[in-house]
Amino acid sequence: MHHRLTKAIASMAAFAIGVLPASSLFAGDGNDSGKKPTAVQSANPKAPGLASPNILSPELTEAIVAQGSFKLENTSDLTSFYGYDNDGPMVPVPGDLPSATHKVEATKTEPDKNTYLILQNQHGADPNYNYGTHFLYQGHELGNGSQGYITRINLDADGAHRVTLLATTDVNGQTLPTIDGSTWYPFSHKLLFTSESGSNASILQATPDFPSSVEDISGIIGRAGYEGVQSDRFGRLILVEDVGGALGTTNSHARQPNSFIYRFLANSPFDLKLGGKLQVLQVMS
Repeated sequence: MHHRLTKAIASMAAFAIGVLPASSLFAGDGNDSGKKPTAVQSANPKAPGLASPNILSPELTEAIVAQGSFKLENTSDLTSFYGYDNDGPMVPVPGDLPSATHKVEATKTEPDKNTYLILQNQHGADPNYNYGTHFLYQGHELGNGSQGYITRINLDADGAHRVTLLATTDVNGQTLPTIDGSTWYPFSHKLLFTSESGSNASILQATPDFPSSVEDISGIIGRAGYEGVQSDRFGRLILVEDVGGALGTTNSHARQPNSFIYRFLANSPFDLKLGGKLQVLQVMS
């Protein structure tokens, strides 16, 4: 059984926030187990300079499951804390000023689109630990030197085993690009990650267990500024590009369209490396 869960990113550090049913839904005689959350009346209005709290249905509550102060259970030269690179301190030293060669605080990555999976028999850096069955996977964007990585939040684990670094390189030893989209592809039992990082834009497929085996399959599906990826029930991939165009001449505050929606028809959904056909959506006006 597979689900999806979105995540909020705070402006000063990386957070993964789970939206869970309030305890009241689990109380009583079970007659309320089928209740649907109350609809939210309206979204937060735009308020520049103000960090507005999230608006939730009264039946839901937020719980932080990981944040930037969480140390990874398996640190690396690239990163040691969730959402931070190892190129500076978390908090600037008072009075310290940045320069062209000096960073006063660490680069903050963005754990982008989260993929929530319920899986059995998953492993981590500690071979003697039971990591449970509930996991959040995310690729990291905005990394130092345009380098990304993949983490897994182990929702059933204690603090020491809460966040696992799954991969920083692919099977060929190449560094991973900064990552945007992610999804579970049930036909091959692998995660798919997309990158919109310029000439290094990539589509990656990765195994969910530790350590993750990551393959760049851009040579099969193509390179583009893919922001997101999703699969339909037939195994067809929907890929959404996010490449900003030049500023318009009629309206200088809007950009000319420069992105497309693609569909990849795999020859075999059980192995995307067997190739397929890439189509682009054309809108006729």
